Amino acid sequence: MKGLRSIPVAFLALLCASCVPDAYPGEEGDILHFTLRLLPKTFDPPKISEEGSNKLASQIYDGLLTYHPYARPYKLVPAIAAALPEVSEDGRIYTFKINTSIRFQDDPCFPDGKGRNVNVQDVMYCMKRFAHPTSETTGWWLFQDRIVGFDDWRKAREADVTKYLAERGTLPPATYPGIDAKIVGKDHAGNDVQGIEIVGDDTIVFRLNEPYDQLLWVLAMNYTAIYPKEAVEHYGDQYKNHPVATGPFKVVEFNPVYRCVMTRNENYREEYVPDPRNKPEDRLEGWDWEADEKAGLLEHAGQRLPMLDGMEVRYIVEDQPRWLYFKAGYSDFLNPPKDSTDQALPGGELSPELVARGIRLDPWPELGTVYSCINTIDPVLKNVDLRRAIALATDHKWTCKNLYAGQAIVATSVIPPGVAGYDANDLPYHNKDGSSDIPRARELLAKAGYPNGVDSKTGKRLKLVFENSSSSATAKEFSDRFVFEMRQLGIEVDVMYNTFPQMIDKMRKSNFQVAGLAWGFDYPDAQNIFVNLYGPNKAPGANYASFQNERFDELYRKAALLRDGPERTKLYEEMAHIVSDQIPWVTRAHRIRQNLQQPWLSGMKYTEVNYQFWRYCAVDDAMRDQRVAEWNKPNRWPLIILSLLFALLVGKTVFSSGGARP
Repeated sequence: MKGLRSIPVAFLALLCASCVPDAYPGEEGDILHFTLRLLPKTFDPPKISEEGSNKLASQIYDGLLTYHPYARPYKLVPAIAAALPEVSEDGRIYTFKINTSIRFQDDPCFPDGKGRNVNVQDVMYCMKRFAHPTSETTGWWLFQDRIVGFDDWRKAREADVTKYLAERGTLPPATYPGIDAKIVGKDHAGNDVQGIEIVGDDTIVFRLNEPYDQLLWVLAMNYTAIYPKEAVEHYGDQYKNHPVATGPFKVVEFNPVYRCVMTRNENYREEYVPDPRNKPEDRLEGWDWEADEKAGLLEHAGQRLPMLDGMEVRYIVEDQPRWLYFKAGYSDFLNPPKDSTDQALPGGELSPELVARGIRLDPWPELGTVYSCINTIDPVLKNVDLRRAIALATDHKWTCKNLYAGQAIVATSVIPPGVAGYDANDLPYHNKDGSSDIPRARELLAKAGYPNGVDSKTGKRLKLVFENSSSSATAKEFSDRFVFEMRQLGIEVDVMYNTFPQMIDKMRKSNFQVAGLAWGFDYPDAQNIFVNLYGPNKAPGANYASFQNERFDELYRKAALLRDGPERTKLYEEMAHIVSDQIPWVTRAHRIRQNLQQPWLSGMKYTEVNYQFWRYCAVDDAMRDQRVAEWNKPNRWPLIILSLLFALLVGKTVFSSGGARP
């Protein structure tokens, strides 16, 4: 009978090969399908910090501002705000008018289940709830020391929490969800934060301690999305699974380990795809809209949003199944996993199979930088010529080709392409093509006092320690490459494999020499990465390299007082040049997201700076049905094999059983 027990497995495998599976039975309308490689954790804005949650929440929420879907460099446009804010001459006062005609989605948390209009008190409530200690947000750093009196208000709420818990003999954070809605503030919508003031029925004013031009980017993040107090109080801790907001879609099904289904928000405001050809007011300065029009991105210009009837998102964390799902036509776009890149993009070009299917490629350099962080206060590595030698011995060209399968470009600057201050020719210790320069590296190594890798004073060979944040096969490939590159200079390397928290703990304590890291931008402004190199932020702060440079720090402080523009960009360029010269980081690569799009998908200009671009997509459902049927034609031969296998196993079992009788 052992053979018969294996039949169900064979049956399922062959049955799947013999028929056309319908991944979406009973589905109606134009629905966007995509997959997530990470499980979403929450829809509660103060807690939204990772990719899975951000991607879903971006379809549901609006903040005061949002990103223009096509403009590059990135531009902000109003969302719940009626217009971009008025900013005082000294850059310290931001005055926002709220579009009070915008409505929340219909939901049982409201009387009669009908969504109400947004008001300025909602903005105040969400700001306070974000700052409240019970929110347990990881994003407080975005506002810390920025808004007049906001830190003091937060500390006062910490005292409220301590008193509340002491009276009940309990300790945080177990009881946080139960008290969150009760003590958000003395008055949820009152003017008890010195630097945030409600003026009239539709105006809110932010007063800053000092100019903070990045505030506008922050107000476009999901952290600062706007939602109603009624929903938080109605759903309590379950609000994390039942969001209520103003975006184009609303959640109708949420399974934290399987999928999320969204449908059109019937109350979504009057919003249209930009139409620069026919509406001059849509022509933002700096946006090459004619290029986007030529690329077909503005095919739906002037149409009202959303053009989709809904979205269906499945969580497929394994790379190969996610790739096969896309190939079958069951998801509408994909960033191909590393191990599938050779199939999808042999030689960096779309495969003939994908070209024949009409699949499009939209490559996008990730707004982030991969780098090796060097401890500049280490007794050995404080030597700048040694750091320069390490940089020159690093073969970025080889790494991009082999370790990133061609899906990366050489990082000549700490600032990635697409961000003001990027300089493709910032090459003091890079070869132009990213390859290593071993002869020059050896010259600098000798200048540093280590000819051929040997300490000229002690006669001992130099040995460095490289910290890795994982022990995976991929992580080992990167550390092995660093070992190889240093051995070409005569330098030995010990590799330490850590968990990510373990490695960061070492770096905060300056207990490391070289560590492999990457920084993904929270918003497209170079200040977001320079904060990790600013002297006063040295370890245990975010400046793990403990980099100290008077000129860099001076420029950082000066740039912080300026609005976006040529003057600030020039300062960013000089700061990037200082980093390239002094090498607290060996900047290595900017990864490329090779976005693949099915032929029935239109209107998407991919980016990972934000995920609201999906609102501007449309799908041709009839084309999808036709293509999916063509690509997944049923095969009858597995059923024949199954029948023969079944007969063989049954016959063998009967024969064996008969022989065993007395």
